[in-house]
Amino acid sequence: MSATPERPETAGEPDIAAPANEPDRPWDSAGPAVGLAVDTLRDAAPPAPRAPGTSVGDDLWATEEVDRETWSPARLVVRARRAATRPNRHAAARARRPRKPRQLRAALAMLVVLALSGTFFAWVTAEPIWLAVGRGDTGTATVAGCVGAGVTQRCRGSFTAEDGRYTTELVRVLGVPGTQTAPGTQVRAQMVNAGSGAAYLDNRTVNTLRWLLGIMLVLLCGLGIVFATGALRLEDRRARRTAAVCGLAAPLLVTVGFLAATY
Repeated sequence: MSATPERPETAGEPDIAAPANEPDRPWDSAGPAVGLAVDTLRDAAPPAPRAPGTSVGDDLWATEEVDRETWSPARLVVRARRAATRPNRHAAARARRPRKPRQLRAALAMLVVLALSGTFFAWVTAEPIWLAVGRGDTGTATVAGCVGAGVTQRCRGSFTAEDGRYTTELVRVLGVPGTQTAPGTQVRAQMVNAGSGAAYLDNRTVNTLRWLLGIMLVLLCGLGIVFATGALRLEDRRARRTAAVCGLAAPLLVTVGFLAATY
């Protein structure tokens, strides 16, 4: 049998032996790429001191277990629920600072003015609405006299239905042009019924503008009532909604009442 050749010793080169109690390094078997990555991480962030009696492998396993527990699905669900149920500080601050209500005298004064305005607009809009939907009689209006000019013009006269069923005296003739205001002038007009007090010039465009602008003004009066009375300043959400709906619905209900009265 041939003897195993001994490794020649180089002069001046010390014989370095690996420690017996140090475990295998992970980068020795994984190759140079893994070893380079580990060395880079070591240079970027130095590891925390290990407890006596532990090794590098124990630290790696402990870190992996902590990360697995931290980012587990159950833990993520708990964190999401806590974030969702966490109170918003800004919303709580706004909720703790209620808005001051309107002053009573100012609110009552604006309420009376807007209520009367809404009632007036509902009154002048009811008959044009009936004429727009086709309820009314067409006939001839005879102008008896006019006063004023432009917007302030007021004309009086009589209305005779086209089929001759009735004649109504002393009615307001609305929409008469300035060139036809002489007494005795006859114009084609419409009237809701024999008991109506106004005859409207037979002009579809003008009548449409009458009821459309009237409805818009009625709605604006309702919005003004809501803001004037401070309905949106109430603390309770249900109370705010109820007050706002009542403020908007009041002029509309008055309009419905005038529609029923002029039917």
